[in-house]
Amino acid sequence: TLHFLSGVPRSGSTVLAAILNQNPMTHVSTTSGLGAALDGLATSWHQNNLLVDNDPDRKKLAHTMRGVIDAFYDTTDKPVVIDKARNWPIPVIMQAMGQVLGHKPKIIATVRSIPDCMASFVRVAKPENMDEFLSKGSLATHLKGSYVTLQQGYEYDKECFLFVEYEDLIANPKGEIARIHAFLDLPEFEYDFNNIDGSTVKEDDENLHGQPGLHDIKPVLERQHNDSSKEILKHYYSSFCQPEFWLDKPRTVPELHDLDLQLVAGRIGNFEEGWRLAQKMEKEEPWNNRAAFNRGWYQMWKGNLLEGEKLLYRGRIEGVFGNPVPSSPMSIWDGKAQGIVMLNLEGGLGDQIHGMRYVKYILERGCKVIVACSGALAGLFRHVEGVTAVIQHEALFGVVHDFWLPSMSAAMVLGLEYTDISGDAYITRPEVKKSSKYRIGLRWQGNPQFEHEQYRVFPSHLLFDAVKDVDAEVISLQRDEGAQHKPVWVKEVPLDHWEQTADAIASCDLVITSCTSVAHLAAAMGVETWIVVPVLPYYLWAPPTNTTVWYNSVTLFRQTVFGDWHSPFTNISAKLNHLKKQSA
Repeated sequence: TLHFLSGVPRSGSTVLAAILNQNPMTHVSTTSGLGAALDGLATSWHQNNLLVDNDPDRKKLAHTMRGVIDAFYDTTDKPVVIDKARNWPIPVIMQAMGQVLGHKPKIIATVRSIPDCMASFVRVAKPENMDEFLSKGSLATHLKGSYVTLQQGYEYDKECFLFVEYEDLIANPKGEIARIHAFLDLPEFEYDFNNIDGSTVKEDDENLHGQPGLHDIKPVLERQHNDSSKEILKHYYSSFCQPEFWLDKPRTVPELHDLDLQLVAGRIGNFEEGWRLAQKMEKEEPWNNRAAFNRGWYQMWKGNLLEGEKLLYRGRIEGVFGNPVPSSPMSIWDGKAQGIVMLNLEGGLGDQIHGMRYVKYILERGCKVIVACSGALAGLFRHVEGVTAVIQHEALFGVVHDFWLPSMSAAMVLGLEYTDISGDAYITRPEVKKSSKYRIGLRWQGNPQFEHEQYRVFPSHLLFDAVKDVDAEVISLQRDEGAQHKPVWVKEVPLDHWEQTADAIASCDLVITSCTSVAHLAAAMGVETWIVVPVLPYYLWAPPTNTTVWYNSVTLFRQTVFGDWHSPFTNISAKLNHLKKQSA
């Protein structure tokens, strides 16, 4: 009989496994790779179309999985096996196990308040750099991922789970074991909680998990520490607060922080309040990198580019700004040294197009420039003046260079203020045959995968209504998501790759778009571009003006009331009418 043991790390699963291993009926594994092996089998089955061709009902797959399980535990002589792994609550795995077993899987899940789990990791690891350990360390990431996985599994099928609270196991082990026996239909057995054999669950923690001592247990079941997780985690405590979804009344809930209040203030356009909170957090929490990152936006809003860039850079520590460090053996360029600079373009495609503007600034410092970018954009960038070579990000390590420069922090390295920025076009506008009629290109939606994209998506009909009566030829610059909303009077043009998109933009007299990569390309080519931005705009549009130093050809149409998009389109309609009267 096969059952499962999972839960969140540092919540007692190891000591529970050791206790259950005293029972001659039950074998509880150490951290197992069985789930991963079965997942690999299922993936291979799908990739080779075995389900479609030979196994439409998945019966052969289930039978093969059962054979793998039997072989995996072939040397185990106990009738009940409890396999321990964090991935058993993944819904697709639960579904597969239901088919393999012929009934719903039974998963024992040990749980504990998430801050207490993280504090336990700290006690074991004793990290030298507490900030790095708690903000982006592998164990912190593992804990958060395990919590999410468990929650998803519980939401998929609550009947599959028996939750065992760490505190309850310590305080009332007999009662908790009785619950487990009832859940698994096991006969009674007398356990010894003062003579627990840790060797049955011993693991090579240093080599397998990167941290010694993770699965060491004491022979006596008792509380090992009484120190508060708040004292151990300090200012990181709130970042680990997650509600105990397994309880009717969660004990640990996320605390409302000034960052939350600041985000709300910004979204509704109350920037004075957002700035007040930024100053408050700077004074009270100077170590808070997320607060510093947000403060960077407000410094730009106040017209301080360089100070804003320095603060945004601290967002890299939290993984909320820029890209991970590339596989370059060289150091970051200091803005002064001579040599070959690899300009590593970061962020989405629009950010990368924007980042190309820094080529000329690097050239002015006497350096040569190689550009690393997403493959889709390479064709656009190869003709930019001064670029020695254009490569894909993946090839960065293999190309000779002396330094590298992260594009989203290039202004900081170059020491630029807004007054130093040139808004001239820097991507050559392709020569295309233009219509004799005024042509407008429309783009009404960006990538739905981007964070907070929902706040810059406007009802597409507002754009169409603003344009439909203008005496102009209108083309669509919308690809993929959202293209289905195109009215019949908007002409389709080829947009299969970025060179075609550049040609389409070059054929336009005006581009009207949401804050997307098309906006950056049109502006970088010097095409007149109107960009519709939300109340809380992207950091490039933070200064409260309707024009921008970044692009001479851009006009910004700002949402003035959160949730209401009528104002910018009323202004667009009025300006289009004015242009129509001029042309008449």
